[in-house]
Amino acid sequence: MHCPNLQVPAPRVVGVDEYATRKGRVYGTVLVDVETRRPVDLLPDREAASLAVWLAKRPGVEIVCRDRAPFFAEGAAAGAPQATQVADRWHLWHNLGQAAERAVARHRQCLRVLVPDREAKADEPVPPEEKADSPWRSERFANRVRARHATVHALLEAGHSRRSIGRQLQMTHRTVKSLADAA
Repeated sequence: MHCPNLQVPAPRVVGVDEYATRKGRVYGTVLVDVETRRPVDLLPDREAASLAVWLAKRPGVEIVCRDRAPFFAEGAAAGAPQATQVADRWHLWHNLGQAAERAVARHRQCLRVLVPDREAKADEPVPPEEKADSPWRSERFANRVRARHATVHALLEAGHSRRSIGRQLQMTHRTVKSLADAA
């Protein structure tokens, strides 16, 4: 049975990203209607010209949401010069996180001056509400991590491999590695 070719209206806001058919070898372009969150089309490559042709056939596109790939920028500028180009949410957060990490790393010495002396704080009791506000600060979480650390180190000393420890304790390789490498 043959399905009729349905005409989908051109999206007003289109998201552009790449997809892999063979990771590291063959890539294409996926186009998504950002407002409905539905895929609109797949292009067989990630060339600027292909994106430009696709956008030129759809003059209703007002906004192109994309990553920083130069071929997407060129294609969007050529095919939809009227459209505003914006960075997608994931890349905005990712770039913000990287910038924050770099800033903290550059000013690490400045921050050490601001951190109170741990020895002086050890004498002061910690109010109970400060312990309970976050699972990362709770004593129960810290004790669980210490116990897992001790178990991993005991198994390593007994001659077990990291892989077998991961299987026995149902931990990922990264978790075993981080616990094994920690002093």
